[in-house]
Amino acid sequence: MKVIIFIAGVAVGFVIGTRAGRGAYENMRNKWQGFSGSDQVQQVKDGVRDFAGHAASDLSDKVTEAVGKASDKLDEVTGKKADSTPTEA
Repeated sequence: MKVIIFIAGVAVGFVIGTRAGRGAYENMRNKWQGFSGSDQVQQVKDGVRDFAGHAASDLSDKVTEAVGKASDKLDEVTGKKADSTPTEA
């Protein structure tokens, strides 16, 4: 039943799309390009890019710190130094 509904939807979309023609497609495309290229949208995109870069940097610092603490704790528990190589007795 779902397949029949899907196929009917595709058929209706196809018929409506072909009747609208290439002109409607070009019109939508031009509007989208005008919107996405506007100064306001570009400012928002730049702001999001900067925010993501700072957030990634902060996260990297926190992960590095957490790994260091975990390594120190492991050294305490095992009584070994992580960067030293074991010697044979």
